[in-house]
Amino acid sequence: MTFKCKIMDYCSMYNYLTSSVTILELYPFVEEYCRHPEKYKECARYKILIEGDAPPENLLPNGKMLKKR
Repeated sequence: MTFKCKIMDYCSMYNYLTSSVTILELYPFVEEYCRHPEKYKECARYKILIEGDAPPENLLPNGKMLKKR
């Protein structure tokens, strides 16, 4: 069974990364964070969500902000 981050189902950035036309450019974040059994804990969005706060919509897993085009 493939690993799946605990917050993946309701993470708006995961939904964006997997359904956007920019998927080829941003999809590596999914493999590096969302589906990694250890590294998901390093995800900036995960860290904020487990503290009970809502991360900014454009916050990427690596802590950088996604620039609007």
